[in-house]
Amino acid sequence: MSRKHNWPLTAGIVLGVVLGVVVSKTMDHWITPVRADGRDGHEGKKVATEQSEIFRYAAKTIAPTVVNVTTMQRKRYVVGDGFWERQTIQETKEFYPRGVGSGFVFDAANGYILTNNHVVSEGSAWVVRLSDKREIEATLVGTDPQTDVAVLKIDPANLTAAPLGNSENVEVGDWVLAVGNPFGMLEQTVTAGIISAKGRRGYGITNYEDFLQTDAAINMGNSGGPLVNLNGEVIGINTAIFSHSGGYQGVGFSIPINQARNIAQKLIKNGKVTRGWLGVKVQEMTAPDAKRLNLPLGDGASVEGVFLGGPAKLAGILPGDILVEIDGKPVHGSDDIPNAVADMEPGTVVKVVFKRNDETKRASLKVGVQPKDWQTKSRE
Repeated sequence: MSRKHNWPLTAGIVLGVVLGVVVSKTMDHWITPVRADGRDGHEGKKVATEQSEIFRYAAKTIAPTVVNVTTMQRKRYVVGDGFWERQTIQETKEFYPRGVGSGFVFDAANGYILTNNHVVSEGSAWVVRLSDKREIEATLVGTDPQTDVAVLKIDPANLTAAPLGNSENVEVGDWVLAVGNPFGMLEQTVTAGIISAKGRRGYGITNYEDFLQTDAAINMGNSGGPLVNLNGEVIGINTAIFSHSGGYQGVGFSIPINQARNIAQKLIKNGKVTRGWLGVKVQEMTAPDAKRLNLPLGDGASVEGVFLGGPAKLAGILPGDILVEIDGKPVHGSDDIPNAVADMEPGTVVKVVFKRNDETKRASLKVGVQPKDWQTKSRE
């Protein structure tokens, strides 16, 4: 016995399935968030994923080069024969941790580690912990308190050097990552932010300031660690934070890598930094001087004093002169001069352009060696 086929019912079921698929696809489009620029939420997620991949690449590139630096000091104790007798301090052979910071491999072939002076300055022994957990005793190559840069040296076996970028190419708004050892216990911590400002000076952190400012989270223990761009290249050394609490508040300062690299090379070559010196004390140009000389306010630097016997004095520069150009480069402010001259090799002859009253003058002078007591030397 044959069964009758219910064609209307079958057609209805098929039509219902087709309509269901169409409606589902349509609803999927309806419930997808749409941005003001017309791109849907799926595209936004794709962009975010791509950004994450860039961060991952930068973090993986720099991670093998980042180290922890433990500064050690010999244990000390006081000895004396009686309460009223002369007491002396003696040292044992034992060491105790004096502080913990960060650093990175600057030269893998020779085992050089770049970090901050304030990370290593209060120690007599140093231990470097690599990303692969090896702990190696380091020797101190040299320090430069005036820029807060220091170089350590370890056994160069199987090291990876950090790729170095060009801090001159950094722009405000660029994405950056800060890597280090915050609080001395959170190894290989990576935080993200942007370059908030460039050329930060006058904060009394170092004598030669030209800091990159970032809002990437930096805390105690991050000092000496790298600040990197999205290629994983070091563009700065994380050095200080501006904080009322002692912790991260969104303002961190990094030494530009171009400045740090120059100092590190001098420390490696000579064990110390010899700086150039013009023998002038300068200050910002006043608004009346700028108007009188038809110069933009903020350009040029006013000579407040000239050190006796210094290069500037010998070249005929006088207090009240306005320096507008040194070695072919315009002077945009008083901070430009010490930073530029300090990098010059003593003995170098440079041309200086300055204004005296309404007259433009030129002079050639030989860069001198910055005396240790230059801040207290006599001047006119």
